[in-house]
Amino acid sequence: MARSRNIKPGFFTNDDLAECEPLARLLFAGLWTIADREGRLEDKPRKIKAMVLPYDNADCDDLLEQLHKKNFITRYAVDGNEFIQINNWKKHQNPHCKEAATEIPEQVMQPTDNKEAPEKHHTSTVQVSEENNSFPADSLNLIPDSLNPINTQADEPACADENKNQSASVHPMSSQYAFEGQVIRLNHKEYSAWAGLYTNIDLQHELQRLDLEFQAEKPKNWYITTSQKLNYQNNQQTNRYQHRVGTRITQPIRSEQFISENF
Repeated sequence: MARSRNIKPGFFTNDDLAECEPLARLLFAGLWTIADREGRLEDKPRKIKAMVLPYDNADCDDLLEQLHKKNFITRYAVDGNEFIQINNWKKHQNPHCKEAATEIPEQVMQPTDNKEAPEKHHTSTVQVSEENNSFPADSLNLIPDSLNPINTQADEPACADENKNQSASVHPMSSQYAFEGQVIRLNHKEYSAWAGLYTNIDLQHELQRLDLEFQAEKPKNWYITTSQKLNYQNNQQTNRYQHRVGTRITQPIRSEQFISENF
């Protein structure tokens, strides 16, 4: 599943990355969003192109090779299966503690064929757990990548105890979801449709509340259950409004006797 990740200003001014084709630069940023929490993914150019460059006429394998030669990524094989490791992943990304563990094996240490690559990118791609714990991403204000894409000013690391029950939020810049929670995920069309149907409630607030409820006990079909609960809350608000209006109509209007004619 694609995740929101961090892009720093230095990305756009990196001299070595500038030597790659424009689509290779775009692909590099796109790889971050489809890599797992260790910065690894399967080396399947056709699949990667479909996910990151679906509308571009490009040779994804060639673009990946450009990034590999510049040592931004490492393409390697384990037991006949090909994978990609994004180099310096832990330096630039801050995966959320609840993100699923990687299922992709790390590279078997052997002499690298990237001898001509610039030293400043480092040739080691193995993500050592002890090293990562001692030297986390260079800013604790990095976005907690997986679960809170809108919070760019987090005061604590993504795994702080008080953040265990983070609520979801509407992410206006997301290309896939208008609302992305732990359980509830709505694309823009679905969110707009519900916003038009349930006009008597605060849709975002109700979705956040239900998402927390479903984290404790996930329903068999969260979409139908969510729709039913929102419909109930919307009808309740409608009935309350009609009751209040009806009560006011039956009460005598006394305020007008206090209004001065010359006021």
